Amino acid sequence: MDTIKTTTKRRLRFHGTPTTLVKESPVVAAVGLRRVMFVTGALFFLTLGILGAILPVLPCTPFLLLASYFAARSSPRLNAAILRNRLIGPILRDWNAHRGVRRNVKIKAMLLVGICVTLTMFLMQPTPLVMAAIATLSTIGIVVVAKLPEVKAQ
Repeated sequence: MDTIKTTTKRRLRFHGTPTTLVKESPVVAAVGLRRVMFVTGALFFLTLGILGAILPVLPCTPFLLLASYFAARSSPRLNAAILRNRLIGPILRDWNAHRGVRRNVKIKAMLLVGICVTLTMFLMQPTPLVMAAIATLSTIGIVVVAKLPEVKAQ
């Protein structure tokens, strides 16, 4: 089976599948109140994504993907600015083009989570219940990142 169906009935490409099998639905730009809500959503999720890059228990990638989704449907200029960003642009461009992330990005993300959690535990010395919650949430985050599809370096 070369493709899978998503809830939006769009076909996504697996690695090695010819691009002729990919049927992308056109992006329809939102107007009026919906556009305002989408721009607000894009900015909100962009902020959460930036915070996720700093805070150990908040994921970064899903929020950046949501920011790109909302920006693409409301403000092409905002979406272009997000995709041009030197830190997060390549990751989002890989996701848009190949539906995956590069191995070095996954390794960096998992190492950063591990370092941040270790520093948090060492410096803050939280209660055992908080330590367990942080460890559980960070483990879930690491598993999610590890399960993301990989893009071959070009």
